[in-house]
Amino acid sequence: MELIYLMNEPKHAHQDIEILYMIDNEVEIQTDASFKLKENDIVVFNSGEEHALKCDRNAIVFRLLIPYRLLGKLSSDEYIFFQCNSALYTASNYSGLVRLVERLVLRYLNLDLADLSELGSILFQIIHELFESYKVDRDKIGQYSKKYQGVRIDRILNYIHLHYFETLNLPDLAEYFNISEAYISRYFKEKVGKNYLTYLNDVRIQNAAFDLCQTDHSVTEIALDNGFSTPSVLNRHFRKKFGRTPSEYRNEMIKSRESLEIAEGKIEEIQQQISGKMELESNREAKTKAVKVSALPGETNWVNKNIIINIGETTAVCDAEIQKHVIFLKNELEFSYFRIWNLFSDKFMITTDFDGDSFNFFYLDSVLDFFVQNDIALFLDLGERKRVIMATSTSELHSEREHHKPCNIRQWENLLRHFMLHLIRRYGKTVLEKWIFEFPWHLEPYYQEAYDYVSAYSAGRRIVRDAVKDAKVAGLCPNIAVNEAQLLDVIRQLKKENIFPDIVTMRVFMDLEPQLMKDVVYQKEHDFLYARQFVERIVKMVRDEGLACEFCISEWSNSVSNRTMIQDSCARGTTVINFVSGMSELVDMMGFWHGTDAIDVFYDTKKLIYGGGGLLTKDGIKKPSFYAFQFLNRLGGKLLKIGNNYIITRDSSERIVCLFYNKREYSCFYYFKNETEHKDLSKLFQSEEKVILEFEITDMERDGEYLIKEEVVNSSSGSIQDEWKILGNQEELGKPEIQYLKSICIPRIYMKNFICVEGKLRFRIELEPHEIRLIHISPY
Repeated sequence: MELIYLMNEPKHAHQDIEILYMIDNEVEIQTDASFKLKENDIVVFNSGEEHALKCDRNAIVFRLLIPYRLLGKLSSDEYIFFQCNSALYTASNYSGLVRLVERLVLRYLNLDLADLSELGSILFQIIHELFESYKVDRDKIGQYSKKYQGVRIDRILNYIHLHYFETLNLPDLAEYFNISEAYISRYFKEKVGKNYLTYLNDVRIQNAAFDLCQTDHSVTEIALDNGFSTPSVLNRHFRKKFGRTPSEYRNEMIKSRESLEIAEGKIEEIQQQISGKMELESNREAKTKAVKVSALPGETNWVNKNIIINIGETTAVCDAEIQKHVIFLKNELEFSYFRIWNLFSDKFMITTDFDGDSFNFFYLDSVLDFFVQNDIALFLDLGERKRVIMATSTSELHSEREHHKPCNIRQWENLLRHFMLHLIRRYGKTVLEKWIFEFPWHLEPYYQEAYDYVSAYSAGRRIVRDAVKDAKVAGLCPNIAVNEAQLLDVIRQLKKENIFPDIVTMRVFMDLEPQLMKDVVYQKEHDFLYARQFVERIVKMVRDEGLACEFCISEWSNSVSNRTMIQDSCARGTTVINFVSGMSELVDMMGFWHGTDAIDVFYDTKKLIYGGGGLLTKDGIKKPSFYAFQFLNRLGGKLLKIGNNYIITRDSSERIVCLFYNKREYSCFYYFKNETEHKDLSKLFQSEEKVILEFEITDMERDGEYLIKEEVVNSSSGSIQDEWKILGNQEELGKPEIQYLKSICIPRIYMKNFICVEGKLRFRIELEPHEIRLIHISPY
């Protein structure tokens, strides 16, 4: 470790992990990207990562080198990679690591050689923080490192870097990787561009050079520590590489370092600066925001546009437990439409002959009857889609195809025509006019031969309208592979044929990168803004063609994954409110993904909660996201004010109804890790700060006493995830424990009285991280 004036350094790489913490001034750094490291910025250079530095003489930096082989001893991972760069990835919370490095700087400047225990403790805390908060899982390293491909050569090189100081012959390497010596020799030369022994000696010499600069070990010790059999062998290779002996190289580096030493007066200034900053941060409290709002209703209305709930596979609704959840969601959250798909599943045994007239809708009727008997309007996705067993943001695991396809468009039309005639006979036009029939542009084609979306949509729309003249027909919903030119072409074709959808649908999962947005840089920490731009682009494309229609986000969620622990947490509740309030002005309706975890039950869902995408757990326990929708429904119809943390409304009885939420933005760490891990969720966010709001409501109707009733959902009330932790995260619970959790996972209620003076009512709101709070204000 060293505190120095930084000098220009040409592009280079080394095996050790390097941490640079900028104390004063700035430095320009070139890696795969160019960026400036400014005061209080911190960056980690990974093993083998090339970087160049350019700065003036006044840039002061604290540099820490951690031996890669030490990290290898502390971890069982085959490849160790950290993503830590406060200049590029501004969304992460670096305060914990910076605080530790600053403590290390102060201890370094007051070094007590008689007792290095505190310094050693801080060093290992830094290493722990790197592993805990900045380590990228192996299957995601390729997203952050162009060099890493996750193939065999990466494994071989990494093994060399972890064991270069040992006896490491080519036969040993071949045996470890279970391949022949001849093959690995050819493979290595082909991939690396040099033979194995040359590469190994380069690694050893490079590490020996760093030891010469950074330690006072003798040349003999350094030779043996880096895998050379004798000092003379090191001398021979070193002269060949650097043109001088190890001792000569060390003396040159010492002289160079001496020129970079910082004067004692400046060191004292740095000590005071860091100490003062640490004291200030320890005393810092959450900032208070002042919010002023008039109680007089304006012209703006508040409408909760999320009126659709996705249920999923039609066959799933045969399950009695899912039917119970559907009825519960209808009664509690009052969704206008329930959306289902894969109506023509093989499980319903509808037909084996798409050309004939023999269609048996008996089993499908049992599902549709359930919805009709319970007065539930349906949003039917009439396209085909594979059944997703488990999904992450980068991949999906599918079961068998849900139904065999018609071979051609004629068979597709025949199936749909018989289906619509059957619906008319069974339920009548009055019921069907309340439904929405959607023909989305999914990845899966509707039929096997010469599939064309426009042709399929055109046929589907015609058949539905022939059966039910006033039926609402939805369409488009471009899949992730559709680009802007393709979508615009389809929009214009549908316009030309005068068959444009009544409702344009779209899927919005905030962790997906559709081709439609390939010209927009996807900033993961700003995923909502990216999603909003996606919706705005589709709306604009349609509007620019002069088309009149409704817009619907038919499926949306924070993640396409149905195995991420965020979805069981309070954080998802704040995401729901933020999304609904932020998208409402753009679209006419939205459909949340999805209603219940009971549709996601598979081999890996033994636990009580497992990151499913539903509002209810598989046992029917309400999640915080459920209460987010419930609170949105309880808002009044007149909008008084909307802001980053609140929606203020007035209801028909003139009560003021406020919804507050403390949404914390994701840190980059959220994207580094596998979604299925059960981890400390606080590390997934940039900060875990309270939000304090000082509210003043003016123009109240009368002075005097008012009652404020609060319903609160946070980590200590209404959170299934936190209540389950108290039960030790037991995988199998009995019915009494399930019932207990159902009864306890509810909002906590508080009631307070406040006095209104001169038409002004003042109160203070403190929101814990990820808290949602509904407040009713009424005369006492």
